[in-house]
Amino acid sequence: MRTLTRRRSRPLSTRLPLLAPAALTVALLALAGCAPAPAAHPVAAQATAVAAPDAGSAGRDASGIVDAVAIGDSIAFGKGVTADQAWPALVSEAHGWQLTDLAVSGSGFVKPGWNGTTYRQQVDAALRLHPQVILLAATRNDREQDPATVTANADRMLRELRVRFPDATIVGITGIWGSDQPPATMTRVDDIVGDAVRGVDGTWLDIGFPLVGHPELLQADGIHPNAAGQKVVAQTIESKLQPLNLAL
Repeated sequence: MRTLTRRRSRPLSTRLPLLAPAALTVALLALAGCAPAPAAHPVAAQATAVAAPDAGSAGRDASGIVDAVAIGDSIAFGKGVTADQAWPALVSEAHGWQLTDLAVSGSGFVKPGWNGTTYRQQVDAALRLHPQVILLAATRNDREQDPATVTANADRMLRELRVRFPDATIVGITGIWGSDQPPATMTRVDDIVGDAVRGVDGTWLDIGFPLVGHPELLQADGIHPNAAGQKVVAQTIESKLQPLNLAL
């Protein structure tokens, strides 16, 4: 479990050098890229057991910092980059949130990850915390799974998060792909997760596929974004968040 605290400074768009518009307009985001062999994927440290907060406890700690969690795969975890270079950390830094990144490489709503777990264990860990913001990404890892099972799992887990945290801001994002054109199964996964997020009054962000056509933004495996690619993903997410004027 990666926990990062950042104080709000400049907006993300001013702190991160913007790339050419084409890098931000091409289509993607099913938190792509954890499908390789499990041993090749790093995983966040085992989450420390945290007592469930009392009912009605605030989402901010005593210092007023907003607690956020990220649920996702190796791209949300930041495989191949440092913890503070992963897109959840960059978005959290822009807003001054304290982030607990629960993402596990290779995982999905159905697909087991690096340590044999799915989003189920990440959601369970989130339920023991007290997030005011929940970042959740669809993933390429579910693209070959049974759609009915992905739908059932996504619906169930999103409902659990909403029931446990009725006032939390839930932000879901489409899955991340590489530089080649994504298969149609990616759109299917995005549609399933998007419906589940909207079904609990969450905010669904279709960020397209900002890495398509840009191999320079990917690591050698062609799947995971490098530090520059993570910035592009974070900038794209932030560009979708800003017009919504959410209470973040």
